[in-house]
Amino acid sequence: MGYIAPEITGKDILIGPEIDVWSFAIVLYEMAVAYKPTKVKAYQYGKGPIPFRPRDWKKLSDKGEPIMDLITRCLVMDPEQRITVEAAL
Repeated sequence: MGYIAPEITGKDILIGPEIDVWSFAIVLYEMAVAYKPTKVKAYQYGKGPIPFRPRDWKKLSDKGEPIMDLITRCLVMDPEQRITVEAAL
C-alpha cells in the first residue's frame, strides 16, 4: 500500500503520470531516510501532510530541504494540484 497514490480508491480511476509522481516521492523519501513515511508513528497514509522528522534529515546537504520540498510538491493529495513530471525535473 505505501506507494499507491491516495486517489486510487474508487471505481472511476484515471491512470496518469500524477500517480507515478506520488510513487516516485515515496521512493525518494525512503532513499533519503531509509524508511517509508508510513513508518512514522501516528501518521495515517493519505490523511494529511507527510511527516518529516528533522533528526532523520539533518545529515543531508542543506538538511534535506531541497529534497523535502520536492517530496512535498509530489505528495499533494489532489492529483490536479500535484507537481508535474516536467516541473519536478
